[in-house]
Amino acid sequence: MDTHLTNTSTFAELMGISSQTLHHWYKEHLSGYEPIGRIEIHQNDITVKSGNKQEIIDVPILLPENVGVAMAIDEKLIGENFYTIFTNRETGRIAFCGATTNSKHLEQAMCPLTDALTQVQTITRDMSPSYARLCNNIMPSAVQIADKFHVIKNLMDANNAVRVRYRQVILEAKRKALARFKEEESIRRKESERDGVKFKAQKFVHKEEKLANGETLSEILSRSHLMLYKFSEQWNYKQQFRAEILFEKFPDIAQAYKLSCIFRAWYCKSNVGLHTLQIEKGLHDWYDEVEMADIDEMLNFKAQVEANEDIISAYFIRGNTNAIAENLNKRIKQYIASNNGVREVDFFFFRIKNFFASTSN
Repeated sequence: MDTHLTNTSTFAELMGISSQTLHHWYKEHLSGYEPIGRIEIHQNDITVKSGNKQEIIDVPILLPENVGVAMAIDEKLIGENFYTIFTNRETGRIAFCGATTNSKHLEQAMCPLTDALTQVQTITRDMSPSYARLCNNIMPSAVQIADKFHVIKNLMDANNAVRVRYRQVILEAKRKALARFKEEESIRRKESERDGVKFKAQKFVHKEEKLANGETLSEILSRSHLMLYKFSEQWNYKQQFRAEILFEKFPDIAQAYKLSCIFRAWYCKSNVGLHTLQIEKGLHDWYDEVEMADIDEMLNFKAQVEANEDIISAYFIRGNTNAIAENLNKRIKQYIASNNGVREVDFFFFRIKNFFASTSN
């Protein structure tokens, strides 16, 4: 149980005993949680001012020995709160976990790590202004690198937003047609009552054009979602045919897809180590294409890239990513799912600390 993030119900089933019994015995007698573990989980909590009140921020994990030269910082929704998790990219060990994303509160909570933070050479993070301020203040000499996962996610969100915009137009037209139909039916009903004629209700039918592949506009917009996340060479025959029709009907979607593919090709691992001038030229050429396309969603993403150009381009120095931090988040998410959520937050973090922060595992 100490070395496997598994639901106690799984072990209980294998052992042929009640899951409640095993959970009780493990938590209360075998794990070390009672009484020392419960106290340790809150020994690094901090008190901050929140308006006219004071608020306690939980800091369940704070281990200076897990700080290394390459670190990652990310946020994770656990229970009903967002936690900041500070992870060693080389070992995968958590050095800090606190229930806040506020930079000032994080500075206060991470104060005991001050000496250890002097060794940090690189820190990968998302493009949050809060994490930017934090890293500038507590690790001023570390090279900050935008996490590639978050950058690409924002790109694909912008790309997908164009498709969603057009789908909403189709759905709005259907909604308005239904409203007109209801109004017409209401008028017919009143006329029937006035004339003493039995009213026969009609069924609403919204006819949509059938495209060459047998889909309607709303269907092709809905079914092209995952297709737009892939490069065209990864499409099967049906997807290729669907793309041809989609792009002919909606040129903006075609242009946004093209721009997303160009950016992803520029941001690929094979370009790591290229001269800075080559990297800058590729990015600024992409800027020009986005400007010419004049698509709001892509312009918004471009503005985000421009504001974070330095930390995005820093990826090409060594190819550092948040892969370990994202994998850790995935495993924590799987643990939460297998336990049907976080019902006992303190005990949850006690187990997380033992598994992801202890050097004995």
